[in-house]
Amino acid sequence: MFNLQRALPPLRKSVLYAVMLSLTLFTAPTVSQAASVTCSTASCLTSALANAQPGDVITLAAGVTFTGNFVAAKNGTASAKITIKGASSTNKPILNGGTTSSGYALYITGDHYDIRNVKVTNAKKGIMLDHANYTWMEYVDVYSIGEEGVHYRDGSSNNTIKNSTVSDTGKLNPEYGEGVYVGSDVGKWGSYIKETKNNRISSVTFGPNVRAEHVDIKEGSSGTTVENCTFNGTGIAGANYADSFIDVKGNNDVIKNNVGYRNGNSKIVDAFQVHERVSGWGQNASFTGNTLYLDNATPYVVNADTGATATASNNTRSPSGNMYKGSVN
Repeated sequence: MFNLQRALPPLRKSVLYAVMLSLTLFTAPTVSQAASVTCSTASCLTSALANAQPGDVITLAAGVTFTGNFVAAKNGTASAKITIKGASSTNKPILNGGTTSSGYALYITGDHYDIRNVKVTNAKKGIMLDHANYTWMEYVDVYSIGEEGVHYRDGSSNNTIKNSTVSDTGKLNPEYGEGVYVGSDVGKWGSYIKETKNNRISSVTFGPNVRAEHVDIKEGSSGTTVENCTFNGTGIAGANYADSFIDVKGNNDVIKNNVGYRNGNSKIVDAFQVHERVSGWGQNASFTGNTLYLDNATPYVVNADTGATATASNNTRSPSGNMYKGSVN
């Protein structure tokens, strides 16, 4: 083995260490740095997503329409999220999937994304998350979608959508036109991880024309929070039992401080429903501080079906009428 001390004439230790440090510096590996790129074309966005590294910021030019099915598969980190943002909050760029009959406008399979100030439209499904965790979406507008607007699927957990809007979903299939869909139906558990945990839906305005439930929380999921949202019931179609603002089938879900407007839609028979779709699920839902405008006395604020359990407090309805049905404490 080469020995620097034996090959060189006698040197003082401080000089020898300086030489060795210099050699180390010249052979050190290159460390990638976070990048910042502004895109005004679909090809630029596709490339930026494909090459994204933790801490990268992808800025989308104001008012530009990006047509395609965009995939965010790289991982950020807790301290260095990958950011996708519109350059303007008043003239948001648009992710256009091209058709409401197929595809996802934005497909997220990586962790730790920060997405804000964008519009998402014209796809079969608006934003799909598969095994994607710790994604933050804010000031996002999802509209004119063939089926569901936003879907947390395949174990996607600890995600937040906030200060956003979802409208005009289910244009292709009204029975699948949920605003935000959490988890997977038991019939899909063989294809997708059912444990979808701790997702948060906060200050989102739903409707008009969200044709299925505004939020559908599936069996197998747990700890979903829906808070400070506004539900505009105009356009709920009633297909496939879509007859409430929120359908809860997961466990330990929290529904609080929301406002719902039935707007004369007779398809809405209850504000919130809880179902035991699978034994052991549909348990311990909490409904607190919600305000419902239900047109007449008949619709219940919370209807917990056979086998499901819930607690409720400080909810109000106008006009006065039915409040709770089933196992609601």
